Amino acid sequence: MSSIVVSDAQGYLIIDNNFLLLELSPNAKKFAESPETLELGQDIRPNFPELIGLEETLIALNHTSEHSFILEGIAREKTSDSNLYFNLTVKKLAHKLILFLDDVTELMLLKQSYNQKVNEAEISLNTLKRFEYCTNKIIASMGDILLISDASGIINRANKAVKNILGYSPSEVLNRKITEIVDDPKFDYPKIFKSLKLEDSYSQKLEFTCTTKKQNQEQVTIEFNCFLAPTEVKEIFNCVCIGRDITVRKKAEAEMRMALEKEKELRELKSSFISMASHEFRNPLSSILVCADVLNTNNKSLDSEETKFYATLIKEAALNMQYILEDVLILSKTEAKQQKLNFSYFDLKEFCQQLIQEVKLSHQDRIINLIVSEDSLEVNADSQILWHIITNLLSNALKYSTADKPVNLQLVQQENIVVLEVQDQGIGIPPEAQKHLFESFYRANNVGDIPGTGLGLAIVKRAIDLHQGNVSIMSESGRGTTIRVELPIKT
Repeated sequence: MSSIVVSDAQGYLIIDNNFLLLELSPNAKKFAESPETLELGQDIRPNFPELIGLEETLIALNHTSEHSFILEGIAREKTSDSNLYFNLTVKKLAHKLILFLDDVTELMLLKQSYNQKVNEAEISLNTLKRFEYCTNKIIASMGDILLISDASGIINRANKAVKNILGYSPSEVLNRKITEIVDDPKFDYPKIFKSLKLEDSYSQKLEFTCTTKKQNQEQVTIEFNCFLAPTEVKEIFNCVCIGRDITVRKKAEAEMRMALEKEKELRELKSSFISMASHEFRNPLSSILVCADVLNTNNKSLDSEETKFYATLIKEAALNMQYILEDVLILSKTEAKQQKLNFSYFDLKEFCQQLIQEVKLSHQDRIINLIVSEDSLEVNADSQILWHIITNLLSNALKYSTADKPVNLQLVQQENIVVLEVQDQGIGIPPEAQKHLFESFYRANNVGDIPGTGLGLAIVKRAIDLHQGNVSIMSESGRGTTIRVELPIKT
């Protein structure tokens, strides 16, 4: 045996030019294909088939300047689930060849494990790249705003929707405070960021108003969904705000609320009207029925004065009902914006004189003073609407003052307007009630059992608005009321 020193993980074989085994190390057999057949004097090629076909190359080592020949990573199956890996190095030794066998199993397994991890890392990296590509495409095509900012509120990412909705390009908002873009005073970013870090507030949906960079600097309402996203640094988070423009939706909701309020108001008006009609029509209808029954039953025994008395009562009751129905009709038309003005020229002084006579038919023995300095006052107005205005004002003045107190109607010409003032010395209007006087069916809390519909002043206000005029009230409880109307109807 040669005195060649090898480690436990190595072995060697010495062969002649015919590949016959001349010498081997103690552990050389473990590298053979069939260790039990590896014997001295035997051809080694059946146990090392990797050498087959390389005979001329190996024998030529003794005649060339080459010193060695290496085969790396040769595998031997030891069990069904494990292999032995070794490197075979052939060197010339005088006129012989020596084969060094190095066990590299552990190294090969580490290399295979490394290669596997590299492959897995490449797959993960490619997956991340595809995911990032898809994410960037999704973000770029989003119709909603995307703003990502750090804990201090500095924006480090934005998408194209910022331009479409707010007028800023993505590059314009980068490295700016998010509060400069979401400029709503209610947008308290530090507070929102802090609350998002709580476990029970991982995500929040918030609405804020933003001023756009567009030419008109319009206000848009944005609904933000805010949440925290982890960064590469542990315990450091970014805030992601995804905002949707809900301006149109909010406008539609406001219009719907207004429509619902209007519908509610109309239902209340309808209910109030039914209640008022059933109450206000009952008395005149009862009077008509009683008078008609008396006339029908006692028509032969009644004298002319008695007959005239009952006929007058029927007429007054019918007029009261007519006034109520006309008030309701005027109110209904003005509410539905269907009331049209029919202008005509007439003498307002003469018109008021006739109107006062009509009013006194149902308010006999009452004094109504017409105060006007001009002999005549020609105006261009809607006489029917003006009749409702003055009639309601006079009726209220007479109703809420005692029979011994006169009511004054004063007409004054002032440049291009006519001023009508109706003054009484009645119960007056409490201050808290004055702001509600022009609401339909509203009656002050000091009217007691004095009958009324609560429509008179509501009709007056709408009729004056149709004429583009103004109305004001000066009143004090227990000391009377003065209502001033200014109408641009002077020709």
